[in-house]
Amino acid sequence: MVEWARYKWPIIGIVSIAAVLLIMIAVGFSIGFLSEDPDGLERVIIDAKGEEYLEGLPQAWNPILGWLESDYIAGIIGIVLSVVVMISVFYLVVYLKKRKAS
Repeated sequence: MVEWARYKWPIIGIVSIAAVLLIMIAVGFSIGFLSEDPDGLERVIIDAKGEEYLEGLPQAWNPILGWLESDYIAGIIGIVLSVVVMISVFYLVVYLKKRKAS
């Protein structure tokens, strides 16, 4: 017989991670449908320094992912990296808990 109480929190964690990933995927696929109008921060910069200033700003990820041309590919890579980080943290927590219990 399976003791479900023992697996309650890992199951809740897995469901939570899956829900976050589904939301991330939904947002990732909506990139192409978003407005081309500037957001609040971009509007403040445009008002203060002009629209040409935005075009000269370096991107934060440009040195690492500058070769990507598609926002969809960048979104997929971001999701995969997020999943890898979450799984790594999950296994680290499980490993440390088992080590502490021993």
